[in-house]
Amino acid sequence: MGESATPLIADYRPERVFAWRDGVPVTAAAALVDIRAVAAALAGREAFFNLCDDRYLFTVAFAAGCWAKALNLLPQTRQAATLDRIRERHADAVAVDDDWVVAQLRDGTPGVQAPPAIEADRAVAVVFTSGSTGEPDPQFKRWGDLAIGSELLQRRFFPAARTMNVVASVPPQHMYGLENSVLVALHGGFAADSARPFMPWQIADALTRLPQPRALFTTPIQLRACLDAEVDFPALDCIVSATAPLSAEWAEAAERRWQAPVQEIYGSSETGSIASRRTAGGDIWQLYDGLRLTAGDRPVVRGGQLPQPVALEDELELLDGAHFRLLGRSADLLKVAGKRISLAELTTALLAIDGVEDAVVFASPESSASGRPTALVVAPSQTVRALGAELSQRVDPVFVPRPLVKVDRLPRNAMGKLARSEVIAAWEAARSPRSMARG
Repeated sequence: MGESATPLIADYRPERVFAWRDGVPVTAAAALVDIRAVAAALAGREAFFNLCDDRYLFTVAFAAGCWAKALNLLPQTRQAATLDRIRERHADAVAVDDDWVVAQLRDGTPGVQAPPAIEADRAVAVVFTSGSTGEPDPQFKRWGDLAIGSELLQRRFFPAARTMNVVASVPPQHMYGLENSVLVALHGGFAADSARPFMPWQIADALTRLPQPRALFTTPIQLRACLDAEVDFPALDCIVSATAPLSAEWAEAAERRWQAPVQEIYGSSETGSIASRRTAGGDIWQLYDGLRLTAGDRPVVRGGQLPQPVALEDELELLDGAHFRLLGRSADLLKVAGKRISLAELTTALLAIDGVEDAVVFASPESSASGRPTALVVAPSQTVRALGAELSQRVDPVFVPRPLVKVDRLPRNAMGKLARSEVIAAWEAARSPRSMARG
């Protein structure tokens, strides 16, 4: 095997645990049988939508696509309009879900065949940006680059662990979920639980089903829900959060409750995960080994899993080539009277107020005239006046959102993210005469 190709399942040992399903281990040998069967069904296809919910079946389909040279298309939404837009580039793409994968699996005794080698420069997946600032963009991912990213992630969070049992509360179609629960099984010898728990007790149950060592990959919203629900977790080696800023307050509370370090990932669909910090330990981010930042009109990151330098959309305070502070997305920074703050920072401050269950601060279509941001907030026990007064004690009053609109819920997707188009639609609906009359 040359340096330009690596095995589909690294460190392949037939008996090693590749995944967990309802507390039952699935061996690498058994997984390889399933992958081979699905690869045969995908043979000859250019691409397919991997829409599996079961994480093991998703991983089988993902690996089968790599084997069969069929691109995994990983949209973050299953809306027909979104799939139709993607089909404009991939006309023969079929939708593959749990039932389709199960139908391809054949009973049989796992053989001794070694996994195939996948060329490092082969594009094996297309992930899509979240659309939080506009239309989702496709990002092609090569096998070798994904393998490097897996190695760097494991080196950062689990330097001494050859194995780790993983629960992820995020879907595998998202880059964060793909890296931490699918690629770590293929590239690194870890084993993820097949479920995608959402509610706090589901997350706790999933962790309890797994033996040590255990790690949890989740989001700030779900981490806060687990804290509010006061659920008990078994012993954890690490908790990792991503997809939105995590407040130091929540991180400290989580570390106290579950006696595990809480790490936070910085990254994007374009780059994958590239930096981390222990949130309770400070606001300084450290790049993964081998990655470097340079300043310019926009900060540029290079090295590691990146085939070419990437200009970042965020505004950073570079401390050196490997450390930085995150100031916010360039498009999200507000500057008023010589002062500045990010929309993310405002959102974090609003979420920290007692009684606020969810919130988002954003620039509405009207904000360009006023210069002030707008906010949607879920806070049944609070009044708008009280929220504004409390927020003005936490941030400069010139940045307090106007209007601040209360809603029953925010239109979060499966990752807990908010697409700008959905936020604007919710804002317009909440301010419609009918909604105002009900309020």
